[in-house]
Amino acid sequence: MELTISNLRVMLDRRCVLDGVDAVLRPGRVTAILGPNGAGKSTLLKAMAALLVPGEGTVSLGTRAVAALDPRERARLIGYLPQEARVHWDLRVRDVVALGRVAHRSPFAAPSHADHAAIDAALRLTATADFAERGIATLSGGERARVLLARVLAGEPAWLLADEPLASLDPAHQLDLLDQLRAVAAVGRGVAVVLHDLLHAGRIADDVLLLQHGRVVAYGSTAQVLTAEMLGRVFDIAVRVSHDFDQRPVCVPIGRIGSSLP
Repeated sequence: MELTISNLRVMLDRRCVLDGVDAVLRPGRVTAILGPNGAGKSTLLKAMAALLVPGEGTVSLGTRAVAALDPRERARLIGYLPQEARVHWDLRVRDVVALGRVAHRSPFAAPSHADHAAIDAALRLTATADFAERGIATLSGGERARVLLARVLAGEPAWLLADEPLASLDPAHQLDLLDQLRAVAAVGRGVAVVLHDLLHAGRIADDVLLLQHGRVVAYGSTAQVLTAEMLGRVFDIAVRVSHDFDQRPVCVPIGRIGSSLP
């Protein structure tokens, strides 16, 4: 199902954070949401997950407004990974991941075979199975981030919305997580991810939604959006754009516009 954003306008503290945002995100693809600080990226992701009420406009999944869905159905269809996800109790890692299956079963029902299979798959995909019996409070920040991603993946959502999921990961696990997000899209699900690193965006994204001052500056394929001219205009930086062996854009910031460049 396509995720359609129509004329979205969001006000926070009397400030217009998003203004007239339109986009149609397609399943089976990774959409990177990029933009300078304060562009409205996280706010857009929250609106897509119906975690805030827009002043105008709608977000629809297929033909239905996301905000109008029954909360349990919405939880089955949309998995949201916030920027600063937390667990308030020292649960076993496996039990934390199992929380991603709550919307799939009746209250107080025991986990089914399908639940256990989904939990096991999420643990494997995020390389967290080796510490599934440990308490989450014993883990590093990067390990906890992977567990919280596993919790979302265990729900097998049609759409995965992730807000800066690389922030606490070391470089190796950043690359692993990017591969995991691509694997989610490869089986036909939709992925929308807020990123700051232009190199990572070029590596993972099929499409890029570029925001500035709460408005869409560009939306299209990585080749269309990740250009030196476009990135320079939005981020006020000089960028060298080349291509890797798969013809994906490799974007390297080299300085602020107007500075002495190497």
